[in-house]
Amino acid sequence: MKILFFLRYSRDQASSRVRGFYIAEEIKKRGIDCDIIFGYGKKVYANFLLKFINYDIIYFQKRYTGIDLKLNKLARFMGKKTIFDIDDAPGGVSLNSTAEEIAIQMMKYSSAVIVGSYKLLDFAKKFNRFTYLIPSSINLDYYKPKKEKKDKDCIKLGWIGNGINYKNDLLILIKPLEKIGGKYKIKLTIVGALGQKEIYESFGKIKKVKVEIIDSIDWANPMAVPAAINDFDIGLYPLLNNTYNQYKCGFKALEYMAMGVPVLASPIGENKFVIENEIDGFLISKGDEWVEKLSYLLENKGIRKKMGNVARKKIEEKYSTEVCTDKLMNIFNKI
Repeated sequence: MKILFFLRYSRDQASSRVRGFYIAEEIKKRGIDCDIIFGYGKKVYANFLLKFINYDIIYFQKRYTGIDLKLNKLARFMGKKTIFDIDDAPGGVSLNSTAEEIAIQMMKYSSAVIVGSYKLLDFAKKFNRFTYLIPSSINLDYYKPKKEKKDKDCIKLGWIGNGINYKNDLLILIKPLEKIGGKYKIKLTIVGALGQKEIYESFGKIKKVKVEIIDSIDWANPMAVPAAINDFDIGLYPLLNNTYNQYKCGFKALEYMAMGVPVLASPIGENKFVIENEIDGFLISKGDEWVEKLSYLLENKGIRKKMGNVARKKIEEKYSTEVCTDKLMNIFNKI
């Protein structure tokens, strides 16, 4: 079996890093011939045309342009098996109807479809009955909790992600933080503001809460995200209930959990399947619940530790790169 991964992004984007590079590297460890092409442009597509003929399975990760659809059709015509992998709303961040239609066509023409959430599973099954759910996995070679933390004199709340896409979701935290700011010695760290003025201005106004905003990190460095999360005592994952977020695959929650950090998250998208409420985290529906559950965790170090340990165990058993690669290999063998 020879597999060609055709990825949307380079390693600095979580989607391709996790669902492409890490999976391909795990497959290579198992002695299977595997190669990767990523990005866009004439040289990239020329490289694809030169290589694809030598592979049995072509894995299109989150690629849905008109050219990608033509290449999918070409690969099928040449007798190749193709897989379309998607882990976000079919129309992208902007819910573009043209992009969604191409995504649907990619699903129809592919030998199988791999999705990252139950919402996407229901959507994709309408167009391809060979649709399978494989979560965005955690590479445990990099996500290793360490006991040593900075800022031992306060409890650290943390958020990490793409501030451009999440700036409105983050604002959910403003009022709850204002309410608890004077009661507890806490620090909020936001990693990934990416120059968004709204984030700097809104969180800079919160009184009695120490706020640290890290604009960006070296996302391509596999140790950068785990190192940032390791310093969190509580991981925050607020989401607005909108169409785009309903397709979210819960990867931020998985990253927190992998580092043994209890999660407070909105019950939107895959979060409600990833997090077992009150066991390895809390699912928060209303503003008052953010205050209530934050206060509970802030006051109970033992509960934070217990939840974090349970969360880590769940990742090891169900969401590791090795476990998810096993599932993917079974699908490869089926097709």
